[in-house]
Amino acid sequence: MYIEEISISASVGDFETEQPPENQTTAATLEQVNWMRRCQSEFTLFDNHRLSVKTQGFVQNSPDYTINIGILDPHPKRLFKISWGNMLVFVGLCGAIWLFAFNSLAQKTTLVAIILSVCAGLSLILAIYRSHDRLVFYSQSGRVPLVVLFNRLPDRVTLDSFTEVLIQHIKDAKAHYMGTIETLNEELKAHRHLMEEGVISNKRYDIVKQRILSQHGDRGR
Repeated sequence: MYIEEISISASVGDFETEQPPENQTTAATLEQVNWMRRCQSEFTLFDNHRLSVKTQGFVQNSPDYTINIGILDPHPKRLFKISWGNMLVFVGLCGAIWLFAFNSLAQKTTLVAIILSVCAGLSLILAIYRSHDRLVFYSQSGRVPLVVLFNRLPDRVTLDSFTEVLIQHIKDAKAHYMGTIETLNEELKAHRHLMEEGVISNKRYDIVKQRILSQHGDRGR
């Protein structure tokens, strides 16, 4: 028996009461293609406050899933990261190539210069690959990144338009909950459902469960 079934009455059968999102009206869609990471993501927002996430690609192993957007934090976080280590390697290799180009022994070290150029190109590609600019929607209490959008894809206007609609629907979905306890109950059920579908690991779910149950305990005092 699950701990949360005792604490806030979350049952597996609750998942079967929802109408499939494919039978609902589409409120907004977004398709993102990242050629560097060789992946394609499709986000479909339905009018019953469900969001379908489908991802295909060489480096993407996550299964497709549908979530209740009422469990999301309506304030997304921008995660901007530059792979400085690879960038420094690239700059260092470029400096070495420049020295070889102006060195009097350059003719004897042509092969070395070619190897350095190839390594510099690879380090630059790796730096671009490891760098990212994303917009992430986390679950409200569990703090799990459930909706990850590549910033400025396919373009800034399209992404901003979809994001605005999604945020408004998240706020509308939250308005349907009667109180905090119901919100935590719904979020706990949603995370368990994602765990059973393989979207999040058992370890991540255990961490999320403790976070949510601790908040439930604080609210009950």
